Amino acid sequence: MIRKLFFFILFAIPFVVDAQDKILMMSGHVIEGKITDKNRDYLTVDIDNKGKARTFEEEIYRIFSYTQDGEEYMVYKRDTTVGNYLSVDEMGNFIKGAQDAMGSYNGRWALYAGGGVGLVGGYLLGDSFVALAIPLVYSVLTTIHHIKPNEQRTLHPKLIDDPAYKAGFLKNTKTTRIFQALKGSFLGTAIGVATYQLTDD
Repeated sequence: MIRKLFFFILFAIPFVVDAQDKILMMSGHVIEGKITDKNRDYLTVDIDNKGKARTFEEEIYRIFSYTQDGEEYMVYKRDTTVGNYLSVDEMGNFIKGAQDAMGSYNGRWALYAGGGVGLVGGYLLGDSFVALAIPLVYSVLTTIHHIKPNEQRTLHPKLIDDPAYKAGFLKNTKTTRIFQALKGSFLGTAIGVATYQLTDD
């Protein structure tokens, strides 16, 4: 009995030592570290960055919940005066939708297509300031197409028809698509304009 207890303690210690606090943001991102302080406005957390501890302050209004020493604490609450129109359960589904989007959608097509559009547009408009508007216009146009959650590629297939879940999924895919579109079209436009300037007689 003593030997079993000894081995249990021996193997349990590393898990206790390695256990980290977690902060679940309303964006769906999870921050892991050691929560060192909290007040009505911020949570202070130390995060290990390649062996070096860095301290961050996370604003309370952006946090859904946090887990400290193995116990979860709910921060979010419905409050229409600050824009929190969803209930706790609805916000939880919204976050799950955002997280599923993070894991299943990367917006690469917007990046590659943006590069092509920027390259051609930048070359054709190489002598005009209008070329500067190509990334902005293209990124806005990409938001017209809505990406729907795929039941085969989601961690929460039972929620794909839930309005809050779909809202979270849509918001994340749209943000990702805009970022990729801007990146691709900006780079393509720069190359297109440079090519025009180099080849223009």
